[in-house]
Amino acid sequence: MKTLFSVKRGLVKYSILLSCLVFHHHVPGFAFSPTAYPGAAWMTSGRDSNGVDGTNTQGMVRQGVEILRLESGQPLQIYGKYNWRFRNVNKDYFNSYTPYMGTMLSFKYVDFGAEFGWPRYTGLSNSSQDYSVFASWSRYRNLKEWRKSDFIKALPLSTWGNAAYDLGRQNGSSTMGWAKLQADLFWLPRNYMAGPFVAYDWRLRTQNADYFNLSEVSSGFEIGNDVVQLGAKYSWRDYPKLRRQDSGMEYYITFYKAWDLKRGRTAKNK
Repeated sequence: MKTLFSVKRGLVKYSILLSCLVFHHHVPGFAFSPTAYPGAAWMTSGRDSNGVDGTNTQGMVRQGVEILRLESGQPLQIYGKYNWRFRNVNKDYFNSYTPYMGTMLSFKYVDFGAEFGWPRYTGLSNSSQDYSVFASWSRYRNLKEWRKSDFIKALPLSTWGNAAYDLGRQNGSSTMGWAKLQADLFWLPRNYMAGPFVAYDWRLRTQNADYFNLSEVSSGFEIGNDVVQLGAKYSWRDYPKLRRQDSGMEYYITFYKAWDLKRGRTAKNK
């Protein structure tokens, strides 16, 4: 088993290296000529008035280099990324910051990749190495035509999620994400939309899961556009490892921005 684990861990590390070299077979003269420099930043901060998260923030900044596109159009990139995750209560195995190197193949709604990182868990004053493979997905669909004259201007249904397998066995298998249906009643200047919503969030992993695992149903009100959202929601939360359930208000702000440094413009969200 130990030998098998070492082989798996090595495959993740060397898959990143191989992705850096594979473009040599596609670019004449072995010249490095990236087709794009895609990047993104995401952050959410909030206050949980009655749960185990307290005041919290998490996010990431990622900058990549697109080294090739498959014949069917899917881009392959290598990237550097910095993740953080902090809260003021129940910090063990949650509070962390992590630099990553990775490679990712992107399709229309889903990405597949491998990462190598150095997580630091501040609440435990320790650090480790993270070798993981992952799939992430996002989808946005409007269930009705946008029309300012209607009572419900738009009815967007959106979802985001991530599933990963940690070969370093710090987190084990994990998944997190959300699904949300919002009824936009107000069409504000600069294309800000506002209205009530219902949502479901989950956060699960197989290792060190006591204060991490969460299942949440919520209803609230949000104002925002495709970059920033500000909202408040009432949530019913279940912490399965703690055998605890509670409910209460949460307040949050979320930010997301994608770009391509080579084209000098903001990239479109999926």
